[in-house]
Amino acid sequence: MRVELPWRRRSIGARLSLLYTLAALTAVALFAGITDWRLSTNFSAEHLRFVQAKVAELQVDLNDAGGRPQALLGEIMKETDGSRLRQYEARVLTGGHVLGETPGMQRELPAAVFPAAVGGLPAEPLRQQHTGQRIYVLATVQLDSVNSDTPPVLQLALDVTGDAALQNSLHRELALAFLLLVPLLAFAGRWVAAQGLAPLTRIAGAARSITPAGLSARLPLTPPWPDELHDLVQVFNAMLARIEEAFARLSRFSVDLAHELRTPLASLGGELEVCLMRPREAADYRAALESGLEECRRLNVLIENLLFMARAEHAEQALRYERFDVAQACAWVVAQHAPGAAARGIHIRLDGGATLVADPLLLRQALANLLGNAIRHSHDGGEVRIMLQPVTDGVDIRVKDDGEGIEAPHLAHLFDRFYQVDAARGRGVGQGTGLGLSIVKTIVELHRGTVHVASVRGSGTTVTMHIPSGLLAPQPSLDSRTREPAAHEI
Repeated sequence: MRVELPWRRRSIGARLSLLYTLAALTAVALFAGITDWRLSTNFSAEHLRFVQAKVAELQVDLNDAGGRPQALLGEIMKETDGSRLRQYEARVLTGGHVLGETPGMQRELPAAVFPAAVGGLPAEPLRQQHTGQRIYVLATVQLDSVNSDTPPVLQLALDVTGDAALQNSLHRELALAFLLLVPLLAFAGRWVAAQGLAPLTRIAGAARSITPAGLSARLPLTPPWPDELHDLVQVFNAMLARIEEAFARLSRFSVDLAHELRTPLASLGGELEVCLMRPREAADYRAALESGLEECRRLNVLIENLLFMARAEHAEQALRYERFDVAQACAWVVAQHAPGAAARGIHIRLDGGATLVADPLLLRQALANLLGNAIRHSHDGGEVRIMLQPVTDGVDIRVKDDGEGIEAPHLAHLFDRFYQVDAARGRGVGQGTGLGLSIVKTIVELHRGTVHVASVRGSGTTVTMHIPSGLLAPQPSLDSRTREPAAHEI
């Protein structure tokens, strides 16, 4: 079982605000860290340059004095004695003994706290020493000897208390600024998130206003939506259009169904009422019962067709594909309709052949509906042709009659449920429900195929089904009377 983490259930606005605040605080902390690091680095570099410059200066003084260390003491005393705020303090040693130092230096900076002496100019890092409230950086340098005398050792202490105080002050101010920025950035993040999510609020408000009674409403396209939401609005509007169309079809279907059920029920009730108005002969009662039975059969066919369409519209996963001979399947359908066609002198001719991978039961159902329509609307003594033609991606099945044809304005609606071209077309028992071509279209679309009608008034009608397939093999044509491979005619 998948467990949803609590933070995933929080609002997008809260998560965006949190991420914005964390990102901003991270940036501020990174900036503060870099600033402090650069300041500390600069201070250290300046301290080192000062110590190196002072050592070089005292070395020059020593050289000018002919190597006498006392000259160093005079220079040091002149720069450090009598000044309360000394920039540096120094001590001169010869042979391990203190020759002289800045007054008071022994008390705060004894010789033992200094690092070991090095020759030449000092290098980083300089040792740092905390003494009371003051901070020093220490260096011990052995000056170059003059006239082969014992080289003096110089202990130099630079007062960096002011620089350290400046850094500490910066730390405090950055910490205070960081604390003040937390609520400010949180508020700013909330505001930014609200502005960014405002279009979603507009979408939610517009969608909330759409009701079943107002499915024609759409999300407005002005003012322009952000690029990230433009496609979403377009998809949502397209979905609303599909829902509106589906509701309209459902409403039309309900009206048509009520009409189709009302007619036979009214006819049946009227005939029974007439029979019960007065005593009648047995033949009259028999005629009334036969008429009622015919209406019941018609209702039964209507209900079966409706159930078939309801199942077929959700049968994509239930199709039973198999490889079969289309001509044989057509011949079976022809045999079922042969008696009715022969009674009116109508010949049924089957041309061509092919092997197809499809659901044979559904294909026979579709062909039976088309053939029944063709026979019903053909002239007595006419001909109905079934033509099979293999094509690149499947099979085309054409059913052509030589009946009265259909006028062009009706062609676009022939596959609508319960659609009738006119009331003059005869209805046999169980026929005339207006669902035959709708069932054909449903079956063809389940096979990812297409169906269309071509007709001219007075010149007959041709219905073409294109059924895709991956396996094709041409088959000889059948003729029920001559058994020649060219045609099958009844």
